[in-house]
Amino acid sequence: MSQTGKDKPIVFVSHVEEDAAVASEIKNWLEDNLLVGVEVFVSSDYGIKPGDKWEERIIEKLKNCRIALVVCTQMSVKQPWVNFEAGGAWVKGVRVIPLCYHGQRKETLPRPLSRLDALDLSEPDDISELLKIIAEEAGLRAPEIDPKGLMERLPQRNYEELTADVKLPDIRVKDNLAMASGGQGGVLRFLSLEAQNHDKNSVFLGYPSIAIQNSRERLAIVRDSAFHLPVPTGELKSGDSRSILVDPTEIGIENIKRLREVIFPDKIGREFKGSAEDTLNAIKAWKSASQKDRK
Repeated sequence: MSQTGKDKPIVFVSHVEEDAAVASEIKNWLEDNLLVGVEVFVSSDYGIKPGDKWEERIIEKLKNCRIALVVCTQMSVKQPWVNFEAGGAWVKGVRVIPLCYHGQRKETLPRPLSRLDALDLSEPDDISELLKIIAEEAGLRAPEIDPKGLMERLPQRNYEELTADVKLPDIRVKDNLAMASGGQGGVLRFLSLEAQNHDKNSVFLGYPSIAIQNSRERLAIVRDSAFHLPVPTGELKSGDSRSILVDPTEIGIENIKRLREVIFPDKIGREFKGSAEDTLNAIKAWKSASQKDRK
C-alpha cells in the first residue's frame, strides 16, 4: 500500500546548520528508495519557502510528523534547538530515532537522547533497519538495498572533532581601539572585539561576551554599535576574521574598567579567550581619544 497526498507520513529530520548536508543526503536517500511513499522534511533543504515564518513552519511539521530523525554529532547534541525538536516530538508520542554520525556513538549519547533507541550511520545493519522502520510506517515494503549507498553519500566530517575537548583550534581573540566615520565629518570611536581563525579548519562561533571583574556573570554582546545590526554568528573559515564594534557608553556597566577578557564561544561549548590586559589597554586608548575629541 502506498500513501499519497496528505496521507503520506512526514519524516522530520532534525539537525544543526553544520550538518545540513548530512540531513539533505538522508532525505535524498529515503526519497530515492521509498519514492513518493513519505514526505521528508529538512528545513535547510528547501523545506521552507521564501516568506514563510520559519519557526512556525518547523513547529507545524513537527506536530504532524510520524517519525523524527535526529542527526547526532558531537556538535549537535550540545545544541538546545536539536534537543527542543527531539523533545517536542517525544512528548507528542512520535517515534524519535537518534542517528549517530562520525564521532558520536550510541553508547555515549547524552541524556535524554541516550534513553532512545539510536542507530549508527556507520553501521550497515543500522542503515538497513532505518529504511525498514520508515517503510513500515508508510505501509510499504522496504526494498533490498546496499547500505553503503547512504554511507558513501554522507559528507566526511573533520576528525579533529573527536579531540575537541583536548586541543583547541588556533582562534586568536583581540580587542583594540577602532574608529569609524560619524556624521558631518566626525569620527566615532569603538572597542573592536575580533576573532581571527589561524587554524586550518573552520569553527562555528556564537555571540561573544566580556568577562566582568569579581563576577561570574558575563556581558553578552549581541549588537554591533557601529552598524546597528545583530552580531554575526556561524562559520568562521580558516584565514578569516570577525570584528564587532562596541560603544562603551552603551555597555550598561557602571565602571567599564571592570571589563576583562573577551570570549568567543563555539557551538560545541569551547571558548576562545583574549586577555584582560588587551581589554584594559583598549579601554584606556578609547578614554584617552574620547577626551581629546572633547577638547
